[in-house]
Amino acid sequence: PPLETPVNERAPSGLYQGSRLFRPKNRFQVDPGRFAFGQERLLVTPLQMAMLAAAVANGGLVMKPHVVERVVSPDRRTVARAKPEELGRAVSAETAAALTSMMEAVVSAGTGTAAQLPGVRVAGKTGTAETGVPGLNQTSFIAFAPADRPRVAIAVMLENQEGTGGRTAAPIARELLQALLAGGSNS
Repeated sequence: PPLETPVNERAPSGLYQGSRLFRPKNRFQVDPGRFAFGQERLLVTPLQMAMLAAAVANGGLVMKPHVVERVVSPDRRTVARAKPEELGRAVSAETAAALTSMMEAVVSAGTGTAAQLPGVRVAGKTGTAETGVPGLNQTSFIAFAPADRPRVAIAVMLENQEGTGGRTAAPIARELLQALLAGGSNS
């Protein structure tokens, strides 16, 4: 199964029933070939995709997500701060390192070059899914940076786009990463 997730923590994907590979009886059931590259019934939220990028950045560890890093009072004192909380391991550290290397290649010389930042190693992955409407795609880009000492992980997901994730979502990711890294965020 994907991501080396322990059996008791796996969410149903449509590809496995029990511990056996699911073999569709007709073409309207899940097509494992298309499912493998994000088609069919793969449903994820932007937060889940950002968590995926963060898990790779964290050496395979999945962390509890926080929308708010800290709460400050009117006089700028920190009233509350989110604490890091580990949820589990998605992949081994070795697998995460290999994924990081591949994701860096996507940005340095692959489909995600529009996410490059001068002087910052960015790791990312583009996504382009057909919608069934000719010329309109669901596009995405997940990333973390700096790749060698990650501070931020993001996901950009766009609907009804003409083009690819590298052309539509990666430039937005570049702007987000630039702003987050310039702001000194540690989230």
